Amino acid sequence: MLEFLRRLLDNAVNGDTLFQRALKDAHEGELTRAMELFEEAALRFRKEEAVEKLARLRAHQLMVKYKAEASATEKRRIVEEVVLRLSKLAEIESPLPPFAPVDSREVLRNWMEDKTLFIGEAAAEHQARIEEEAILAELDSALPCELIGAIVAQERVEPANEPR
Repeated sequence: MLEFLRRLLDNAVNGDTLFQRALKDAHEGELTRAMELFEEAALRFRKEEAVEKLARLRAHQLMVKYKAEASATEKRRIVEEVVLRLSKLAEIESPLPPFAPVDSREVLRNWMEDKTLFIGEAAAEHQARIEEEAILAELDSALPCELIGAIVAQERVEPANEPR
């Protein structure tokens, strides 16, 4: 009898309800509770073999994980994973109330707005390092007479541009 009541109670709350509660908690900043509810909903979706729902849930779960993550390296990995997952979905629940289904590209675009700066800064730093290394390598390989010739040539051009 006790086992029957436990199963009845477990089944009383379905995966969709748990998923909606997780989205609500995530929106309200209750990230730990949202992650717990995502896991509970995922268990229900697996039992129901609701693959599409599980895929949408996992995308939201990663977006919430991003908020809680401190490591910049891990955040970049999560962003890549979210982009991949959202690009495979046609629709997903909006992360904003009332959590209605929307085009996943819209969610991706909105979610990436503040991530672009973060990713852009990291990419810009990386690109600047590459450019600096290339310039230093070029300078190292140049003969001193080539460098002097380039400086002299530049000085010859500059005075010609000055007004008389």
